[in-house]
Amino acid sequence: PMMMTTSPNAGRVLKSTFHDLLCEPRGVKLFEQFLANENISADPLSSSGVSARACLQFILEVEDNNRTGPDWGKKANDIYNNYLQDKSPHQVCGLLPQSTKFELDNIFHSGKDIQSDVFNKAYDIVYEHVKEDSFKRFVRSALFSEYQRETGSLSGSTGATQPRTPSAPSSSSSSSLSSQTPNTPGHTSQLSLQPHQINENMVLCKLPGEKLIFKVVRIVIFDAGLREWVRGLLFITNFRLEFGNVTAQAGTQSAHVDLDTLDTICEMPLAAISRIEKKLAPSKIVAQGIEYTIEILSKDGRRLDFYFELESADISSTMVRTLRKFAFPDEKDKSGLFAFQYKGTFPASVKGWGIYNIYEESLRQRVPFDKWRVTDINHDYGKCSSYPSRLIVPASVSDEALEPVFEFRSKGRIPVLSWVHPLNGASITRSSQPLTGLRQARCQADEDLLSEIILSSGGRSLYLLDARPKANAVGNTVKGMGFENIANYSNCYLEFMDIPNIHVIRESHQKLDALCQSYGNDESWYAQLDATKWLALLRFVLAAAARTVSLVEEGYPVLLHCSDGWDRTAQLSSLALLMLDSYHRTLQGFQVLIEKEWIAFGHKFQERLGHGDENHADKERAPIFLQFLDAVHQLTIQFPCSFEFNGKLLHTIVEHLYSCQFGTFLYNTEQERQRHRVRERTVSLWSYVNANAEEYMNPFYLPDDTALQVSLHGDSLVLWRPVFLRWSRRLMRNTLTAEMRADMMRKQAEQMTKKMKDME
Repeated sequence: PMMMTTSPNAGRVLKSTFHDLLCEPRGVKLFEQFLANENISADPLSSSGVSARACLQFILEVEDNNRTGPDWGKKANDIYNNYLQDKSPHQVCGLLPQSTKFELDNIFHSGKDIQSDVFNKAYDIVYEHVKEDSFKRFVRSALFSEYQRETGSLSGSTGATQPRTPSAPSSSSSSSLSSQTPNTPGHTSQLSLQPHQINENMVLCKLPGEKLIFKVVRIVIFDAGLREWVRGLLFITNFRLEFGNVTAQAGTQSAHVDLDTLDTICEMPLAAISRIEKKLAPSKIVAQGIEYTIEILSKDGRRLDFYFELESADISSTMVRTLRKFAFPDEKDKSGLFAFQYKGTFPASVKGWGIYNIYEESLRQRVPFDKWRVTDINHDYGKCSSYPSRLIVPASVSDEALEPVFEFRSKGRIPVLSWVHPLNGASITRSSQPLTGLRQARCQADEDLLSEIILSSGGRSLYLLDARPKANAVGNTVKGMGFENIANYSNCYLEFMDIPNIHVIRESHQKLDALCQSYGNDESWYAQLDATKWLALLRFVLAAAARTVSLVEEGYPVLLHCSDGWDRTAQLSSLALLMLDSYHRTLQGFQVLIEKEWIAFGHKFQERLGHGDENHADKERAPIFLQFLDAVHQLTIQFPCSFEFNGKLLHTIVEHLYSCQFGTFLYNTEQERQRHRVRERTVSLWSYVNANAEEYMNPFYLPDDTALQVSLHGDSLVLWRPVFLRWSRRLMRNTLTAEMRADMMRKQAEQMTKKMKDME
C-alpha cells in the first residue's frame, strides 16, 4: 500500500512538464478536455470551492495579458473581476491567502496605475495548485498518452512512444533482493539497487534560502514503521531530508527521474534530529545484500531506518557526515541553523516580532498605573540575565528597594507582575524560589515587596503557590535555596502544587514516545499509556492552574514560583491567563501569551530542546513547553467554542518548535536573542501564522469573557493523538479530527449556499 501505483508512462523519460504543455495549444485543449470529463467531486481543487478549469483559464489569461501592450490595465481589471473577487463568476480567490486577497482588493480599488506584476503572487499560487493536483492526474490519463504520441514529447521518440533502453543486468546481490519472501526488502518491488541518473533540478527547494546539499544516488530501502519496505531516493537540503518513492516499470534497473515521479514518503527538518547512528545491518538481512543501516531519531517522536547495499560504505558515511553537519552545526552561536538562512518574506502589515509590547499589553489589561509601574532596572540584564529588560512591579516600591530582592531570589528572578484582574484587581505575579537555605535566611526587602503586592492587588491575602512537591522544596534547602517561611510574610498563605521536576516529565515523555512508536498489544495499549504517567502529570499542571484561577476569581492575589521560575511557573501563569482572559484565547492573544510568559521571561528553549546540540542524553532536556501545549489542547477539547484558533495552530507550533525554520524559539533568554540579533536575522513564526490566519480559525468560536473551569476527572483528559501518533499511520488511520469535521461542515455550508443562490 505504500508503493506508488505504476502509471502507463512509468519507465519513460518525460521531458514534457506543465510549463511545456501550456506552450502547446493541442496540449492545453486535451488538458481542458480532461478537466471537463473529470468528476468534479474527485478534483482536490474543488474542495476549496474552486474549479480546476477556472484555475487553468486564469493562468492562460494572465499569460496572454503578459503579452499585451497598451490595453494591459483594462484586461487586468477584467481578470480581477472575473476571477479574484469574492463575487467573481469564476472564483479562483478561494485558493489565495487572505493577505493576498486584501492586497489585490486595495490595488484595484485604489484608482492607482496597475503594475504588470500585479498578479504574480496569485498566479504562482494557482499555477502550483494546478501543477501539483490536476496536472499530475492528467499525466496518468489516456489523454496525456495521446498528447505525447502526437507531439513526440518522450525522450528519444519520433511521434510514437518508445520504451526506455534497459541498463545492464543487475548484480547478484540485487537479484537476491528481488526474489525474497514477504516481509523482506525484496518483496514489494522489482527495482534494484543500481545507481540512478538524477537531474540536478529534481528536488525543488521549497523554502527561500533552502539549498540542495546531498543526494543519495543509489536506491535505498526504508522501513516505514508499518513493517513494510519501501524503496526510493533520499535528498538532503540545508533544512530537511526528503525520502521518496520512484515510479518505474518492474524489472528495470535504472531510471532518469523527474520530480513529478517522486512520491514523497517522509520529510524531516534536520534541526529536529536528536540522534544519528550508523550500524552494521542485522545478520538476517546481510544475506539479502544489505550491509549498513543508518538510524535517525528525532525530537518529535520519529524514527527513520535507511538500509544500504554492499559496497556502499562511502555513500552511507558521506550521508552521516552531511546530516551531522547540518543537524548539529559547529557554530557556538547556532548561526548554522536554517533559521539564519531562511529568506521568507511577509507583508509589512503582518505582525511578527512586534506582536508583543509590554506597554501595549499593560494598556490592554487595564493595569492600574497608580498601583503598578514599569521599571527598566534590568535594562542591561545586569540584575537578572534571564528576565526581560522591563518589568512591572508595585508603584510604591523603588528600584533601590528591589536591589536586595534580586540577591535573595534564585537567579535574580524577583516577584513581578504577569496579570491583573480587570474587575477585582487581584494580581498574578511570578518569581523563583527564595534563597532561605537550612538556616531559614530572611530578606526584609523581599517581605516588604510581597506586602506591597498585596496592597496593589486590593489588600486581600496573598497565596504563594509553589509548583513543586513539598519534599523537593525542602530538599532544596540543603543547596541554599528552599521556600518562604510564612511566619515571616504578613497575610500570606503557602501551598504546594506537587508538580514533579523536569526529569520526571522527560522520563514520562520518553515512555510515551516509545509506546507510540511500538506495535504493542492493542488489548493492553491503554494500560501501557497509563503506565507512562503522561496524562496524570498533565492533570497536576491543570489542577494547579485551576487553583490559581479559582483564587484570582475570588479576589485573592497569587504569587507563582517553582525552583527557578522558568518551567513550571511559566506553565501555570500562562494556563491561568488562558483560562481567565478571553483575549489570550484569540489567535493574536495566544501569540502574545507565549511571547510574554515563555519567551520574554526566559524559558530555556535552547537547553530544553537542544537546538543543534548532538548531546541527546543531556539531562537539561525536557518537553516542558510541549506539555503546556498539550494542556492547551485539553482546554480546546473541553471548551470547543471558547478558542478563536483551531488545533492546526497548536500542531504548527509543535512542528516549528523543533524545525528551527523560524527564530521564535531560539536561545534561552531575551538577552541572548538580542546579542545574536535574532529579530534582524531571522523570521518570526507569528509572521507565517498571521499571513495565513484563515487556516488557523475555529469556525465554532463564540467569544465569551467567562473564566474557564477545567474538568479534572479521569476521563476528561485524552491523548493528543494528532501529535503523539502522527508518525504512526497504523494507529492514526481513520482518525477524524475536529478540524476535519469543521472543514467538511464548512464545505457543505458553502455548497448549500451556492445552491440557494442558484435557485433565486
